[in-house]
Amino acid sequence: MADEQLVIAGAGIAGLALAAGLAHTGSSWRCRLLDERPALGSTGGAITLWPAALAALDRLGAGDAVRAAAHPVGPGAIRTRGGRTLRTLDLPLLAVRRGELVEILHAPLGPGDVAFGCAVTGYRRTAEGVRVLTAAGPLDATALVGADGYRSQVARTLQPGLGERYAGYPAWRGLTRAAGLQPVQLWGERREFGVVPLDRGESYWFATLPEPAGGSVEDELAHLRAAFADWPDPVGRVLDAAEPGMVGRNDVMDRDRLRRWSDGPVVVLGDAAHPMRPNLGQGGGQALVDAALLAALLAPVPAGDGAGAAAAFAAFEGRRRRTVGRVVWASRAAGRAVEAPAALHRLSALVPDRLFLRGLAAVGVAVRG
Repeated sequence: MADEQLVIAGAGIAGLALAAGLAHTGSSWRCRLLDERPALGSTGGAITLWPAALAALDRLGAGDAVRAAAHPVGPGAIRTRGGRTLRTLDLPLLAVRRGELVEILHAPLGPGDVAFGCAVTGYRRTAEGVRVLTAAGPLDATALVGADGYRSQVARTLQPGLGERYAGYPAWRGLTRAAGLQPVQLWGERREFGVVPLDRGESYWFATLPEPAGGSVEDELAHLRAAFADWPDPVGRVLDAAEPGMVGRNDVMDRDRLRRWSDGPVVVLGDAAHPMRPNLGQGGGQALVDAALLAALLAPVPAGDGAGAAAAFAAFEGRRRRTVGRVVWASRAAGRAVEAPAALHRLSALVPDRLFLRGLAAVGVAVRG
């Protein structure tokens, strides 16, 4: 007999959203989330939610709570390093702190549903389902969902030798209390700096610049202030007012495409299935769309029905794989656009707004799984 009905590797946005969605539907599946971190939390600052992500949150039962915690982004612009406006945008986006989103998704779960300090290291198929391998020892389950990020050990068991390549730049994220900020992205010298206003006097900021992989400095803010020292307002104000303890840095990686997402009673979703560059802000939103669809497909299956779970997982892969593949490609293209010469940035401003917005809609507005 299986120790657990459904094990979810990872208690980030994707894993919590799936568990919350199953709870919202009244599913009979009992979830057990295993996470390598010592406690629930997020160091990602904030994320922007496109309409597809908000629609997914509604299906997960968390839409109203997230809207109450989020802030409308409002009109913004993409500008060159020299201050020239390439594009003005007014999209129906909301921004929410990652930590608040995680807490909302965690709220429907029971006190013992998440086990921390318990990394999933792989799996083995068994006659009864799947043996989940963890740092604390194996446990048997009817089904396993890998929601353990782009370094997913579930994905690497699904496809041994899964490779990755450094994109050429890290991404920094943080919060600031500089006043009077508007949404903006600045491009130039293969660098990017962006600002997204939140509520309570805070704004979310992000930056990229080309550096070797694996680097780190003792004072990341001082490093960024030097790198962007002669950039136009509001860059200096944002970094001067940034909170030192709220700065995150990670190398941006391009991972090989998985040949398959499912293996009978095992499936991956979110960054474990389709990691993408952060340049379009789609990683968290697409994980929410994944979770809403997978919860809808799995909920009608009787708890403990491994064959039914496998069929739901295969259906999920069939419906999401090609669609989200376009988002991965577009995010990579957006990252390369930032690194393009200034002359190409100026030429991009000649693309009519209707065509530019149509492309964005295909990525983040109309993608619903």
